[in-house]
Amino acid sequence: MELPLKQIILDMRSLEPFPKVATAVLALASKPGVVPSDLIEVVQTDPGITAKVLRLCNSAYYGFQREVGSLYEAGNMLGLDTLVNLVLTSSASRYFRNYGGAGADRREDLWNRSITQALASRLIAQQYGYANPDRAYTVGLLQNIGEIVLDRFYEAEFRRVQAEVATGRSALQAELVVLGIHHAEIGARLTNEWNLPHYLVDTIRYHHSPQSATADPVLASTVHLAETMLDLGNPEIPRVPHEVSVAALELTGLHPSDFDAIHLSLDREIKRATELIAA
Repeated sequence: MELPLKQIILDMRSLEPFPKVATAVLALASKPGVVPSDLIEVVQTDPGITAKVLRLCNSAYYGFQREVGSLYEAGNMLGLDTLVNLVLTSSASRYFRNYGGAGADRREDLWNRSITQALASRLIAQQYGYANPDRAYTVGLLQNIGEIVLDRFYEAEFRRVQAEVATGRSALQAELVVLGIHHAEIGARLTNEWNLPHYLVDTIRYHHSPQSATADPVLASTVHLAETMLDLGNPEIPRVPHEVSVAALELTGLHPSDFDAIHLSLDREIKRATELIAA
């Protein structure tokens, strides 16, 4: 029996709002003529996020030869888009780690997968020449944030979804059967509640049917392929829960045979990104 949609929306709204600093940074970064120092003035109003961003700047992933002592230094060395992603990574980790109900292992797995999808999305964007690979990272990080709602409030229903998938349904079909709504729609409604940019909300909503996206179908195709590529390359998943969209391949000009090379690059990225994952 489906849960009432009204209850799911109420539960979703009970999550702590996305940090105002991160929301402001995303909004500001989309404006023309913005430079890193503009963002830093906003970020520095939150000491916790400032400390996390500085710690990540000094991680082995970025490999600076000297310690970065201030956000202004970080902004000059990393640039606008990377600075935005560090703020988002620092802000998003709390939801994946602290808001679940199905156990610490699953929450940690959700976060690890989100970082991996973010890195994979950026690599795929770079592979076919998307104009803003860091935007692909942003959406890849948050594309499955709707699963946080399922994990926190609907542990029993989540097990029923897994049982439906085992019978041969896709994950989206199983969620619709059990809940009457799927995680992509929940994620879109959640990020809309948080006043995140339209391109993010729209891409999250359509990342399993990228041809239906209205803001940026190519971006939606990128994050879709990142997720399905990871599932296809995971021997622990006996049956891929989401179908690969032919439209996504056409929109990006990629072929499944391209995934092997991207996987190799991703393995190297993950080894370098251990401190990002521990954010």
